[in-house]
This record gives sequence, structure tokens and C-alpha cells, in this order.
Amino acid sequence: MSLNHSRVSRTLRGTLIGRSVRGSLLRLGLLGALVTIFAASCAEGTYPLDFFYEMHYQPSYHPQEPPRLMPAEGAVPITGKEVLLKVAVDELDTITNPIPGEGVERGAELYAINCSMCHGVGGQGDGQVLKTMIEKYGYTPKLNTNLTLVNVFGYSDGKLFATISNRDLRPEIAALEPSTNRVMPQFQKLLTAQERWMLVNYLQTLGGP
Repeated sequence: MSLNHSRVSRTLRGTLIGRSVRGSLLRLGLLGALVTIFAASCAEGTYPLDFFYEMHYQPSYHPQEPPRLMPAEGAVPITGKEVLLKVAVDELDTITNPIPGEGVERGAELYAINCSMCHGVGGQGDGQVLKTMIEKYGYTPKLNTNLTLVNVFGYSDGKLFATISNRDLRPEIAALEPSTNRVMPQFQKLLTAQERWMLVNYLQTLGGP
């Protein structure tokens, strides 16, 4: 009786130990699987399991990210293609403003975004970017940067529009050597004609002393 009891005890212990070992191995296996899935789901650009969804891991392309699809040769916007302004120096004043006095508020917004860093918030030529170029890099403006002075404020709409559209139309700029640094952008490449006219209308409100 004692011998049988001893055998039963050993068998029971063996069974319990076996179950315990199998349970531990099962738990370790499950833990390993969870760790693997977790690590894979966090890997950039991989989706074995969409566990952490992140919008920037997607098939769409970011701006300027290749491959970039270029328009067909000769294609133009449905609104038509603007003819770049090419006017003789002595004809700048003859350019007619098609929207006189309109869009001043929008013109102010365009000025704040595109012009104020050089010409200053109030148009007095005291913008921080221009100040840095002058003091740190020795730049000398080719045109008067204070837009509130009477000799600038007195420009016709046509001359202002031409200056904004293509500063090279101004004789002071056209006479410069090709290698001379021209800081002011040609806004005919950045703003629509209507936006440039609204900018003109805003500049005409700055006034002079």
C-alpha cells in the first residue's frame, strides 16, 4: 500500500510539473508573439498589423516628393496662361489698372506675406530681412525701399504694377550688370495679375509725409 501510494505521488508530481512547464512555455510563446507583433507594428513603413495607425505612413506622395508628374508640354491652366509683362521703360505709366481701389484688404494680406520682411510692416523699408542683408552682408538696395515716401507713393499704378511684376523693367535695375544681385523676386512668377493689382491698390493707401 505504501509503495503504491509513493508511485501515485511521483506520477502526480510529474504530471503537475509537466503541466507547469508546458504552461510556462505557452506563456513565453504568447509573450514572444506579442512582442514580435508589437515591434513589427511600430516599424516605420511596415504594416504586418495595423496596430498603431499613423497617417504619414501611406501611399500618397508629399509635396515635391518624387516621382513628380509634370504637365504635358504646352499645357496651360483652364483659365488661360498669363502673358509675362514686357513693356518699354517709357510706357510703364500707360499700363491701366483694371480694378482701381478694389481688394485693398486682400492686398494688405499679400503685402504682409510677401513684402513686409524687407519693406517693413508699415512700408518704411525697415524690415528685419533687409536690415540683416544690409548690416551683415553689405547689401545696397537698388531701389528705394521706403514705400511711404512721396517719390514712391507718387508712382502711377502702372509703374508700381510693373515694378512688382518684373523689377527688371525699371531702368535702375535694367542698367545693372547681369551678375549683380537682384534681391526682389519677379512676382509675375509668384502672384496672379489680379493679386498684383490688389497689392498695388494697397500700396497706394500707405500715403506719404
